[in-house]
Amino acid sequence: MGVIYGLYWKKIYDLGWVKQIAKYYPGNYGAPGVKRGPKRKRTPEDIDRQNKTNREKKVQRLILANFHEGDWHLILSYKKEQRPGSFKEAKKQLRKFLSDMRKVYKKAGIPFKWIAVTERGKQGACHHHLIIEDIADQNLNTKKLVLKFWQYGSKSFHPLYEDGEFEDLAEYIVKKESKEEEEGCSYSRSRNLIIPQPQKEVIHSRRWRKEPKPEKGWYIVKDSLVNGENPVTGLPYQHYTMRKIDPGGDSGDA
Repeated sequence: MGVIYGLYWKKIYDLGWVKQIAKYYPGNYGAPGVKRGPKRKRTPEDIDRQNKTNREKKVQRLILANFHEGDWHLILSYKKEQRPGSFKEAKKQLRKFLSDMRKVYKKAGIPFKWIAVTERGKQGACHHHLIIEDIADQNLNTKKLVLKFWQYGSKSFHPLYEDGEFEDLAEYIVKKESKEEEEGCSYSRSRNLIIPQPQKEVIHSRRWRKEPKPEKGWYIVKDSLVNGENPVTGLPYQHYTMRKIDPGGDSGDA
């Protein structure tokens, strides 16, 4: 394959009400006139850092594609006298809770979507973090079901909000995975979640705008724009997030 000049890749994740865009040059080539930093060999630290970043973005996209503002970040804790004897037992209790919830949802003809991770606190007590949809109608009430099926301790409901919450939760979930790695901890999810797939475009241009223009009906989320340089290849890249303009008038200017 010959040297490619005057093009770059554009990757788009369309998550419904949010789009994530990344622009980058083919790793071996770059583009004429584009300043390139020094290239170096990837270290184990580089690989670990990139893997963590990729996993955070994957979880973030799962949240964005399947949950919305007003859904729940649910924390399930234990009373002191009902704490499980092991991490394994705590996860077994969580599976039972999820199974009970799923049965009621299925009976109501509603898919039960969730993401969960189990954490051990500073004092050694386990608790569970979940992201679930909030449904409240005549056939099913999520909050009432949680209160019914989690009998081991407190149930803490935190409504999701758009600005920063989804990113922070994804980072938190991956952080807890790393913390509990020796226990075999990883986030789990329902199998009915939408798995976002990117659209890839080859853009025949030498470079991109440092200040991208949003698509009509969308705005670029404040502080999401990053113009950076790949520390390994030395090539520049850009990524940012666009959000659909709220018909009520929110354009992200506040």
